[in-house]
Amino acid sequence: MTTEAWTPHAMLAPAAICVGVAALLLRPFAGPGALAVMAGVGLLGILTPAPLSPPASRGRVAAAAAVGVGAFALARMLHGGAHAEVSLATLVPPAVAAVAEEAFFRRLVYGWLSRTGPALAVAGSAALFALVHVPGYGWGAMPVDAAAGLVFGWQRWASGGWAASCLTHIAANVLQVV
Repeated sequence: MTTEAWTPHAMLAPAAICVGVAALLLRPFAGPGALAVMAGVGLLGILTPAPLSPPASRGRVAAAAAVGVGAFALARMLHGGAHAEVSLATLVPPAVAAVAEEAFFRRLVYGWLSRTGPALAVAGSAALFALVHVPGYGWGAMPVDAAAGLVFGWQRWASGGWAASCLTHIAANVLQVV
């Protein structure tokens, strides 16, 4: 290992990931505090330098998004569930959470882990994604959250960016509400 691996710049992404995961594990799951934490974690994901893939074609992004949105829409149709009154107040928080989580997990975490290869980047970002949802949804939901994280990670890999996973995550969260 070289001493360069321990420079402040090289340690910025792992430090930001630790701070973001801690904030998500300790966050409230409702109210303005939850939205503030999500916005902060999203900004951390966007502002922290992370390796980026070359831009993908719009066709690859659209195809990856279509696969993801289709899978979540099908799951929602098969599962059914309770429906909330649809308003801006019920749609904005889950959409903000989706964008923030994708900026953090698929831009920053995936980007940092991608140095070791796409398999670890997909699996690692999915595992952390599932873990931070345990305080809000319990261990029973972890397999579903891990599966969602794997879909989002696959989209990140397949499309070369985090736009497809972001669109899918927004759709998945909104589908949970409606």
